[in-house]
Amino acid sequence: MSAATAAAVRRLCAAGDVRSALAVLARGAKSGDAALDVAACTALVHGFCRSGDVAEARRVFDVMPSMGVAPNEVTYTALIHGYFVHGHRETGFALFEEMRRGGIEPNLYTYNCLIGEWCRTGEFERARELFDEMPVKGVMRNVVSYNTLIAGLCRHGKLKDAAQLLEVMRREGIRPSLVTFNLLIDSYGKSGKMSNALHFFNQMKAAGFPPSAVTYNAVIAGFCRVRDMARAIRAFSDMKERGLAPTKVTYTILIDAFAKENEMDRALEMFSEMEKTGLEVDVHTYGVLLHALCMEGKMKDARKLFQSMDLKGVKPNNVIYDMMIYGYGREGSSYKALKLIKEMRKSGLFPNVASYGLMIRLLCSDGKCQEAEALVDDMVRAGLPASETICKILLDAKARMESISDFSFT
Repeated sequence: MSAATAAAVRRLCAAGDVRSALAVLARGAKSGDAALDVAACTALVHGFCRSGDVAEARRVFDVMPSMGVAPNEVTYTALIHGYFVHGHRETGFALFEEMRRGGIEPNLYTYNCLIGEWCRTGEFERARELFDEMPVKGVMRNVVSYNTLIAGLCRHGKLKDAAQLLEVMRREGIRPSLVTFNLLIDSYGKSGKMSNALHFFNQMKAAGFPPSAVTYNAVIAGFCRVRDMARAIRAFSDMKERGLAPTKVTYTILIDAFAKENEMDRALEMFSEMEKTGLEVDVHTYGVLLHALCMEGKMKDARKLFQSMDLKGVKPNNVIYDMMIYGYGREGSSYKALKLIKEMRKSGLFPNVASYGLMIRLLCSDGKCQEAEALVDDMVRAGLPASETICKILLDAKARMESISDFSFT
């Protein structure tokens, strides 16, 4: 392959146009270009993996030897990573074994990729085995190697092991990154161990890393989790004083926490401040507030907020509708709840089993058996099972209505 052809293939792959890159490669091979470029072929493998076409990536990989190009450790790593990302982990591990049998040694990126996959499924012995093998094989571990293992340990609740790994990292002369500290702060916060979270927060600052918005979100969420709203607000104020703009995540954390503490005025204040800053209020943030209002039975406020979604261009999802139906159901407003179900169905959405069940009970208790039966039919058409309990409620309601009818004529 000429240098110009190889460069064109790499350039097109970098731009995400792998089909055009493949066409350039095919034309080059047909015209008899010699000395095919492994970097160009690897770029194609990586490009197809990135676009989600792992099968085509494998096809390129498999034809490389017939074109006089042997896949190297970078090619193997690109395809292994592609298999992992797209859920073909066993094929990825099999390719790694094939790589080793062929005498091709893994590089830093191969190891990091494999460690990440073992950590993802909580198989830390396998991950640690590879991690410990790296220096033996002459592969220097880097901050990503450590962060990958620390992230896996944190995700599976092994916080003590993760903290110990930070010390190993330092002894090896590798400087922890902002990501390292954020992982530990976030995980200790999620476990409610705020003294540990603040310990790493202070270590991070001592190491010369200014806290980021992600750091503050982790600290604020941690204080909210242990119901220390005073310190959560102090952290929120400190964040703003440092010149860091609170994010959508920051506001949603606080809105949710205030709502759970039944401090709806504070939650709505946060919601209003969020809107004033120009941040996009998404369906999740609306859901947090609507859930709290519906649970407290404040359906007038809930309806007002629900209607404001349309004005802001935010479409309610299944969860939002189900919350509203539940709220109306709790207060016995079968007409309003039924109206929402009809509105939902017009939007192409389906209520969940609980919403259908609640509405059918309400309608039956109001003597509206015909509407209840229509909902059971709609439920079945939606592919949801009508339980024996729901069917019995409908049959009992019909029987009651028939007995009342019979009594009125005697």
